Amino acid sequence: MNRTELFDKILNHLIENPNNYWVLIPTCEKYFGVSDRRLIESIGDEIIERGWATPKKDDKYSVYIHYDGIEMMKKHKSYSSFEKSINKANNRSKVEKNIKIILSIIGGIGVIYGCVFTYINYQKDRKIDNQQKEIKKLNEKIDSLKTELKQRTTTPYPMKSTSLVLQS
Repeated sequence: MNRTELFDKILNHLIENPNNYWVLIPTCEKYFGVSDRRLIESIGDEIIERGWATPKKDDKYSVYIHYDGIEMMKKHKSYSSFEKSINKANNRSKVEKNIKIILSIIGGIGVIYGCVFTYINYQKDRKIDNQQKEIKKLNEKIDSLKTELKQRTTTPYPMKSTSLVLQS
């Protein structure tokens, strides 16, 4: 008999006889024909650890079934079904953890891309601002050159040579 089958038999025996404490080792030998102390003790330890039964103060493997143990068997029908539900829950939590990690990585990559593109846009805007300042300076220079050229063409030149020509 394997551990799961013995586990089911012990729990069912405790549920069917809830009025007494049952010493697990002699009970298993008498009712189930199992005499492997280590196997029986490991099952007893797990039953106590999960809170499905209470041990006597003077004998750890003399147990009394709890309401939680009865409800677990009503819900799952067997220890193997209980183990499967735990495995499903553990797998689900592992998947959820992996999804959270993947989403965190994607979020981190998004933040990095956001920072890079913000920096690139900042550099582009800065370059455009510098070019606009340069254009403004050049336009001002062009305007000043136009003004100077206009002033030169509208002011008459002194005529020194005409006075010489008339005298001759």
